[in-house]
Amino acid sequence: MRRIVIGALAVALLLSPGASVPVPAGTKARDVKVDEARALVEQGAGKTPIVILDVRTPGEVAEGRIAGAVNVDLQASDFERRLSAMDKSRTYLVYCRTGNRSRRAIDTMERLGFGSLYHMYEGVVGWQGKGFPLTKNLEPRA
Repeated sequence: MRRIVIGALAVALLLSPGASVPVPAGTKARDVKVDEARALVEQGAGKTPIVILDVRTPGEVAEGRIAGAVNVDLQASDFERRLSAMDKSRTYLVYCRTGNRSRRAIDTMERLGFGSLYHMYEGVVGWQGKGFPLTKNLEPRA
């Protein structure tokens, strides 16, 4: 009975609106907490700066985004087409509000051949929770 209760609790947590969802085992993407994500943003990941990809809706982005983030709305009908036009050789840090949509975006990006992916699975909610800054400047957009 205890296993059933724990299992039900785990499912409830995963399905709750504020739940962070890490990428599944076997994926190429690497989960990072907001502290590590901030370090990636500040230092870059290698020779070229990391691409910060915000997959929230434009309305959500207007409320604040990580400075320099490119917005490609996961819910837009042209999401996959817009991703396909992006440089697959770059390193991407992908985030959304709480990690649910960014996990789905990571799945799509891997299928399209993106190789270097970081998933900020705590989302912008976790970013704000740490007191890290957001900008309301809506540019750039992909």
